[in-house]
Amino acid sequence: MVPRILHYNIFPITETFKRKNVMRIFPYLNNPKIFSIYEKFGMNRNAVYDRSGSIPHYLNMAPIHPMPAYDPSFKKSFEDVVKERVDEIISLNKKIKICWSGGLDSTFVLFTLYNAVNDKSQIEVYGTYSSVIESGDVFDLFVKDKIPFKISIFPTEEVKNISEDCIWVTGFQGNQLFGPTDNFFACDRPTAFFHHTLGTKETIYENYRKNINQELLEFLQPAIDASPRKIETVADLRWYCIFNMDWYNGLYAMKGEMTAEKMKSVYHFFDTEEFQKWAIHTKDPWTKVPGNPNTHRWQMREALTEYGLDKYAREKTKAISCFSSNKTNWYFLLENYKNIYL
Repeated sequence: MVPRILHYNIFPITETFKRKNVMRIFPYLNNPKIFSIYEKFGMNRNAVYDRSGSIPHYLNMAPIHPMPAYDPSFKKSFEDVVKERVDEIISLNKKIKICWSGGLDSTFVLFTLYNAVNDKSQIEVYGTYSSVIESGDVFDLFVKDKIPFKISIFPTEEVKNISEDCIWVTGFQGNQLFGPTDNFFACDRPTAFFHHTLGTKETIYENYRKNINQELLEFLQPAIDASPRKIETVADLRWYCIFNMDWYNGLYAMKGEMTAEKMKSVYHFFDTEEFQKWAIHTKDPWTKVPGNPNTHRWQMREALTEYGLDKYAREKTKAISCFSSNKTNWYFLLENYKNIYL
């Protein structure tokens, strides 16, 4: 049986193709000729996979996380879905260790759960020194003397190695639900992903058909046609490309090199069918004031303001937060949760 892939390390794989050494990864290939198309269109900046199944991939990916279909009966608000997820996590009756990057998603998760639990000692914070820096004064004012914490260089190793009976909760999949901010483009960032290459600040709310490379559009169009949410503007397309094509990357980036048993203890807060349905059906704008990136994810910002983090909620800008790292010779996480090193 040909092994199917959940996640891959784009950096050594890109080097493998460029050095014309693809036989090294032959068992994991689907259509290697397509790699050059992905490379041409900037789709090898990060691991991407079309969940609609409309665009072929050069690797043999496992199609096990399809997007929910459009359902006109779905009426839940963001707050409804958040409450359901909070209740689910608390009901596990385990110590909750928050993987905190300092970014908006994980900060929202941290304080939403902290304000919901009856026993505050149930919550612990695990972060990096970058978490402290990215969060501004949040660590000093709201964490340091109030919530048990551990700050280290590579907290992912803690998640992988600690055998304590607990769960680890992250803010992963928040990016995939809300999409990129109006000011985050690859042209002016040292680190950016494929969806950041689409459009410009000037064209973000214009018709995507008139503002995206036509050759790229021809390649993407089958997936766009399969979207459960109507795609009209460049902003819509940017949202769809991360919601659709970056889902696996968010889901498994931190889980690479973990055992199958350890993965069971990791809960990405926004990784539920209901959150995906909300993103597909909501009439709320992703950015409350178009062009103002500090009103993106405004639902989270309003909740954080209620928790007392009004300065953070008002001023937090988007950054690429990082909580995970993998060995340079790690190539694949397979469907059976086996890690492949080459």
